[in-house]
Amino acid sequence: MTEATLDPRVQVLVRPPSDPEAAGHAELQGIGSGDARPPMDELAANPWLTQTAAVRGCELETIGLSVYAGHPELQLLNVPTSLAESAIRMLRELGTYVLAGGELEDGDIMQMRADLPYLVGFHAVDGGTTASDRVLRVVLLA
Repeated sequence: MTEATLDPRVQVLVRPPSDPEAAGHAELQGIGSGDARPPMDELAANPWLTQTAAVRGCELETIGLSVYAGHPELQLLNVPTSLAESAIRMLRELGTYVLAGGELEDGDIMQMRADLPYLVGFHAVDGGTTASDRVLRVVLLA
């Protein structure tokens, strides 16, 4: 999809790790300060892209799917800041699919590209960073 084909009604809320309310914010405050820095073994034990809970990194959630399509918002957790732009684009592509009439449900797996194995899954969970009661977390599979 090109930028022109993305539905402008799909917006994405980003909570960066620099936000004091973000998961992992306190952990990252000690990264550059010697003794306060968590050991690398501890940091490496928390992978970035797990989708069970916010651990570290950006939290992204669509805004508009529930309003315009009556569909749960999409959420992606623990995204490294350096990958946030790509993650936003992916959520906007998925949101455009929903607003065009597609539906995503708990347990679905979707191949997003024909040229590369780009598989994502969807997992329904309670709550979200917006006013949603339930969101679909996007799980990066391949």
